This record gives sequence, structure tokens and C-alpha cells, in this order.
Amino acid sequence: MKLSKALLAIAAVLLCAVGNANAQNTPSVQMVAMGSSALFLEMGQVAASNPSLGGCAWTTGSGPVVATDTRPGVGGLTEGGSAWIAWQAGSGSCAVPAGTFNVWIYLSTDSTVGNRCVFASPACTIAVASSAIGNGGAGKLTGITDTPLPSAVQGALASVLVNTAGTDIRPEDAKFATNRALTDCGSPVSGVAGSQYLGLGYATSSGSHLGVAVSGAPQGLNGSFHVVDFNLTGLDPFSNGTVSSYTVADVGAVPIVVFVNPSDESGFGSLQVTNMTRGTLAGYLDGTFGIAADAVPQQQSSSGPGGAPTITFVREPLSGTYNTMEYAVPNNTEIQSSQDVGLNTGYNNGRADSHNPCTTTTPKKVSATQNPLSDTVVRSAGNSARYRTIGTGNMVLSVLGTPDSLGYAFWSAANFAGAAATSAKYLTIDGIDPLQQVWSDGLLPTAGNGLLGNVSLANVKNGSYPIWSKLRVVYTGGNAAALVAGAQLFLSPSQPDFVPISQLEVVRSHFAPPYNNTSNYNGDFPSSLGIDMPANGDGPACSATEAGGDVGGLVYSIQADNDFCAKTTLTGGNVGRRQ
Repeated sequence: MKLSKALLAIAAVLLCAVGNANAQNTPSVQMVAMGSSALFLEMGQVAASNPSLGGCAWTTGSGPVVATDTRPGVGGLTEGGSAWIAWQAGSGSCAVPAGTFNVWIYLSTDSTVGNRCVFASPACTIAVASSAIGNGGAGKLTGITDTPLPSAVQGALASVLVNTAGTDIRPEDAKFATNRALTDCGSPVSGVAGSQYLGLGYATSSGSHLGVAVSGAPQGLNGSFHVVDFNLTGLDPFSNGTVSSYTVADVGAVPIVVFVNPSDESGFGSLQVTNMTRGTLAGYLDGTFGIAADAVPQQQSSSGPGGAPTITFVREPLSGTYNTMEYAVPNNTEIQSSQDVGLNTGYNNGRADSHNPCTTTTPKKVSATQNPLSDTVVRSAGNSARYRTIGTGNMVLSVLGTPDSLGYAFWSAANFAGAAATSAKYLTIDGIDPLQQVWSDGLLPTAGNGLLGNVSLANVKNGSYPIWSKLRVVYTGGNAAALVAGAQLFLSPSQPDFVPISQLEVVRSHFAPPYNNTSNYNGDFPSSLGIDMPANGDGPACSATEAGGDVGGLVYSIQADNDFCAKTTLTGGNVGRRQ
């Protein structure tokens, strides 16, 4: 009897110990990411659906998840956006995880903001507010059911450092976009007279590493992003701390789709509006063209587009989408204009709009009345306009809701899910279709019209469509690599969002971004980073590690680039070539 009581007592102690062990939750934060919305969905689906990684998920729109730049002198600037969080049940359940379990988080901002936050020293902090506990979620991940956010998961993410950036431009290109925004309006970014790359004037004072926010015009559904400097190597420009080393992983490639609102049959709704040359598209983006008739080579009939004034929406200059468009079309080496002509006037056929802050002879700073871009003038007998819009979602909504408007966005089934024949029509560029092998009256493929299965992205794979970029993950720590490999597994006929990197047949030529090292705090592009010797990184003969910018780089087939390397023994590839 005494023995039985002793055994019962021991059992009770063991049960208590087990209960206490389960109560001691030990969440392991695997990835703290922010950046481009182009990688938001598939990376979230990987983490949320695989029990060995996560298996449970919660999502939100803008609000309870915020990133803060805590570097001295930055002022604690914050960035918000949609977010997903994934976690394991551990020894518990999705609703009440217990024991040891993984936690992952991704905050959608834009490419340059993501790069800035991962390279900052210290890195930006992401915080999930306690008010999110028990929130049912927003259903942001296709095919995934949200679980109300548990307190243990929120507690693990109450204050964590960013270690991963999702980006659709190279880190070097994101740095150059920041340099350009912080350079005085109309002044050459490289410091070399005659350069086509002119500053945008968002710095608070000449030479400052801190800028004012880039804002969207009211017609562009508002929003803003901050302009703050960062370095890729060496010392941080604010804290003087050492910048972390990093790894870049390629995920896939995606086209930027040019689309118009066709609700006006005498404007962009005309059956004659099907294609734009890069020159014509540049004219709309820089404000040279402003009526629908400019979209066709010549009037074939009286039913063609007439003098209907057009509205052009452009993205914020830190966006990967903006930079891909900028250097593929208006600011390429042939056209040498810009979406921000007026903000950096100098090339738009010599025209300087007095209501915008820059002229070619008098560099100025942005003022409260000059930011955002809101350019409305009479051109070609029509009152046309250009407006700044912040973020992919706002760009799509702006065009879908504005007759005779033009905009652009990277392709994904989710981005254009709300498009209808009456609200959106996409165009071929130089006669090349970004999505399908056969253009179908410009109907954007959606689940509703049955065209998603026709999206092959064949002209992105072969590089013939001129406006595309790679999707990449940049990480200084954490376990982002586990999600990179799985992202392409969620591509399907109903979700044909990008070309897997293994199927891409081409590479863009890499180059040293045109930047004057001597004017930067502690230098930024030393040879130790490989920028002085850029490399395309497409192996096996071109075996040098990928380095340098590539936004707007000339396109070569991987076969041709490797033949070049094999013949010349230059392991970096055919570099330094821009379109």
C-alpha cells in the first residue's frame, strides 16, 4: 500500500513536470522578412502549408505589424503593410502552440525599403502589436485558412530584427535608387556632367542621408514610403556600425505588365489600341504624350482613338517595379528620359514644367507643395495628367477606376484578379506579349474568364519581352533558404505568377551602378564587394559570383553568355551592357 502511494506520488510529480515543460513555450523565429509584394504569396504558402516548417498561418492588412528603423538620426521612421505569420503547432495545436515551434513573418512594403531594413545596422525592428492576439486574420494567402493569432506567437514577434528582404531588383540597384532619390534635383547622380541619371531631390538638405517621404497623389490613392540611406558593406551611414554580410538567392522572373482602362471606346477602349512601342510608352510615362490617339501609329479609321486626354500613373522611385520600368523604357540608353521628368527635368525634349520642383539649371529640393508628383498640363489639345501612386495594389485600383488611364504592375494572378474587360486591357510592347503566346483582345487572364491556363510567360523565359526582372531573396541570417526552394512548388495553371529560375533561359548583363564613391559616407561600392568587377552569375563557365546591378541590363541567353566566358576566360560574363 505504501509502495502504491509512493508510485502514485512519483507519477503525479512526473505529470506535473510534463505539464510545466509544455507550458514553457520556446518559439524559434526562423525568418523576419520584409520587402516586395511579388514574393509575399508563394513564400507565405510554403511556410503556412508545410508542417515541418510552419503549417499554421495568420495574415493582416496594414495596421498591427510595423517595421521601425531605429538607427540614430533616422527618427524611428516606421513602415507598414500587409503581413503574414506562419508557425508550427509544436506539441500543441495551431490555436495554442506549445513546446518548441518555428515562427516565420513577412511584411510587404517594397523592394528598396526591404533592402534598406535588412542592411541597416542595426537592422530594422518588426513588431506585432498585442492587439493582434485573437484576431481572425485577413485571408491574404490563397488556399490557406487563417488561425486567430495566438499570444505565444505574438510574444515571439513583439520585437525582432529583420534578417531577410524580398526584392525584385538587386541590392546594388536598390542602393542606387536611394542615391538617386537623395541627390539634388537635376544633378547627375554619378557626379559626372552629362550623365542621363539625374537626382530626384528628396533629401532634407544637400548631402543628407535622410529624405522626406515619397507620397502618392490623392488621385493615386495616397500612401507614402520613406527615403533613408543605407550601405551594402563597410559602415552604416547613420550608426557607423558594421554592415552584415549577405547572400542573394534567385527565385524566378516576372514581367511588368502595361495596362489601360478601356471603358472609353473613343479613347483607350478603341480596338486600335493594342500595342505600344517603347518610345510611345516612354512618352506617356514622361508626359510627352497625353491623348489616346498617341497610342496608335496612325488613324486607320474614324472609329480610332481621338483626343481623349489620358491619365498616367507612375510608381514611387524606390519601388522595384518603378526601377525595372524606368531603365527598360524611358531612362534606357536610347531614350534617356524619365518617369520623373519635371522632378528631374532635362531630357523631355527640353521641356521644363515650371510647376514641378526641378529645372536643368537650378537644382531644388522637394517642398510640401511639390511632393507628390501631380503633373497636369495641356498637351495635344487634351488636359492630360500624371500622378504618383504608392504600391502595386493602389496602382491597379487607380487604373481600374479611372477611364483612359495607363499604368503598370508586375504580373500575378492575385494582382489582377479584379480586372474585367470593361476596366482593364493589357498591351503588347514592341509587339511582344508578356503573358500569353497569343494575345486575346487584351483581356487580363483571371479565374473568371478562363485565360489563366494560357499564361505561359514564354516571352519572359526567352527574354524577348523587354520589361522583366528577377525575383530575389536577400538574407543576412535566418532560414529564408528553406522557403526559396519551395516557392515554385505553388506555381500552377491557376497561379502562374512567375518563371521558376530553373526555367529562365536568359540573363541580364550586370554592371557597376553609376555612382561616385568619393561623395558617399565611408564609400559604398568597394572592390571587396565585387562591384568594380560585376558578374552575371549564370555559370557554369560564367562561374563568378553574381554581383553588380542588373536592372535594365542588356539580355543575353545563358548559352551565349557561357560561350562568351568559355572563349574569353572572363568568368563574370558579358558585363557592363545596358539597354
